[in-house]
Amino acid sequence: MKIVITDTGILWNPRNPILKKYRDRVLVVCLEGIKATDEFECFICPRKSFGLGMSMGVGSRVYNDLEDVADELYDKLRSEDDILFLTDGDPASLYPYYIIKKRKHSINIHLWASPPLSFEGKWRMKAHEDMLSDLSGVKSVCYIDIQDYLKNEYKNFGVFLENVQNHFEEIFPIVIDGISEMENESYFDMTSKSYIPLGKEPNKNDRLENRYLLGDLNIASMYFLEGRVNIPNQVSDDIYRRDMLYKPVARIDGKKICNLLREYRFKLAQMNNIDFSSEECSYVGACAGTCEKCDEEAKYLSMKLSEIPKEKQRIPSLNLEEVD
Repeated sequence: MKIVITDTGILWNPRNPILKKYRDRVLVVCLEGIKATDEFECFICPRKSFGLGMSMGVGSRVYNDLEDVADELYDKLRSEDDILFLTDGDPASLYPYYIIKKRKHSINIHLWASPPLSFEGKWRMKAHEDMLSDLSGVKSVCYIDIQDYLKNEYKNFGVFLENVQNHFEEIFPIVIDGISEMENESYFDMTSKSYIPLGKEPNKNDRLENRYLLGDLNIASMYFLEGRVNIPNQVSDDIYRRDMLYKPVARIDGKKICNLLREYRFKLAQMNNIDFSSEECSYVGACAGTCEKCDEEAKYLSMKLSEIPKEKQRIPSLNLEEVD
């Protein structure tokens, strides 16, 4: 297995101490045009382009410089069975992944990705999303939204990065081991901290945040809209709260699932004469196949359906095996 990073990454760069243990596997793509480190193998991308042009993303000067030497980069990687591209919120960290993915190859491509932070600017976020909009041909995805860490209070940005780094250090060996044992296309489930093959749900016990649910709840019947399910009167540390049954994670076929479930909601509404409208999702990038907007639609339909006598309710079949 080869581990590919860039010299410009915010979190994944030659200075990341996590990589020292995997020194023999790491290839640093040096986008700055000079050798970035003596500790790891380097592939130097010559800086040929200067002057005006797009500052980031596909078509930018740095991207075009790397694309000019794409054959040489591919020759350096083609003998590997598996390649793990470690990327972060810097769009340039995705350039090696995106350029290799576009080529015809027999390599198993694995992607570790995190989005830019919300305050980093819309152009940066758009460039990042564009390169993640099509995950076809990718063997596995580990998608970690570090935006969640901003909900905590930190003394400074350095402490924030340290906290994220500690989480990465915990997950990284699991990812490496998971890739070595992987047979089918998979996504990394943050709840169970394991790779889940596409088409297979995480273990039910892994998805439950609390093992003790009050009341007689028919969980199976709550799944038919495939939204996130809130469990009322859930006890944790003697505090009553409402928690999600499971936390959606980004997956390779997320967009297909999103479209399938949206069509399902339309069918459900039509079969039961429920007034229903839904805007097409404009999100690009890795997704879980369901989101808060989906859940609002599911909640609305569930409420309307409950107003119809049970014997008159019409429930269309839902076959997630259609997603392949």
